[in-house]
Amino acid sequence: MQTTTPSPFLFATSQVGAEPILKAEISRQFPEARLAFSRPGLVTFKLVGMDENALDELRLKSVFARTWGFSIGTVRGESDDAMIPQVWKLVEAQRQLGRKFDRIHVFGRDLYKIGDYKFEPRLTEEVNALCWRLCQEYPSDFEPLWRSGQDLPANEGDRVLDCVVLNPLPPHASAEFLAKREKAGKTPPREWLIGWHRVHSYASALPGGMLDLEMGSEIASRAWLKMEEALRWSNLPIQEDARVCEIGSAPGGATQALLARGCEVLGVDPAEMAPEVLANPKFRHLRMRIASVRRREFRKIRWLTCDINVPPN
Repeated sequence: MQTTTPSPFLFATSQVGAEPILKAEISRQFPEARLAFSRPGLVTFKLVGMDENALDELRLKSVFARTWGFSIGTVRGESDDAMIPQVWKLVEAQRQLGRKFDRIHVFGRDLYKIGDYKFEPRLTEEVNALCWRLCQEYPSDFEPLWRSGQDLPANEGDRVLDCVVLNPLPPHASAEFLAKREKAGKTPPREWLIGWHRVHSYASALPGGMLDLEMGSEIASRAWLKMEEALRWSNLPIQEDARVCEIGSAPGGATQALLARGCEVLGVDPAEMAPEVLANPKFRHLRMRIASVRRREFRKIRWLTCDINVPPN
């Protein structure tokens, strides 16, 4: 009698609102894939006809996937105590296929669009605590596992066990809010998606592909977050003493990220720069619009960054 191997499932997370584009990206790369279990900020596809043995070499080419991997099932329950044993059953099935794990990553799907209710994607106390518990309770008869939570990036080539909290606590959840929700019978069920991925890039080494950045009091603006994330994700070879022109530099948050790497920065912006940025000897400010800058100013420039508002035409 001929037997068939079940098709694997791919999962990907994204910002809320980006799901239609993410689905189109996956369908374009895998025309035979079929949309499966999905939620805002999370999609899964059944990879029809895909060989399980080929998953380690598969790379999803996507702009809008924050992180992605291969789903091995979901677990549900009233408490962590009830759900964690279900995770180990799924892991044991993977071990029978020869898959052993080096790390555990725990993260929640996005509940809201970025900015709604002051929401920003980040690792919360809830998911970090769950990761720590999963690491510490990893069965002793399984292979050795990194047991120090998820503070440090995983290593290139690591196979990571993913736990996606499908109904994480809202970021604005106070004890009073949670009590009212429970009294009203609106508490969502506890549910985790369990999957895995190979570390093949900087983003895939991070839980949920999320950089947990904190701005210091000396940072001039939130543009520092954008530049820090861009530089770390892209791994561009911007080295010390690199000459960079930043168009739209005021008040200087992104500039500070470049200066911290030892770059020489030419900032172009008609608005004022923060005093601490102007005081840096490696920074020069052209207080004008980019259209007014003479071409000779760019002769020694090797890198160009841009953060400005322009008309669509």
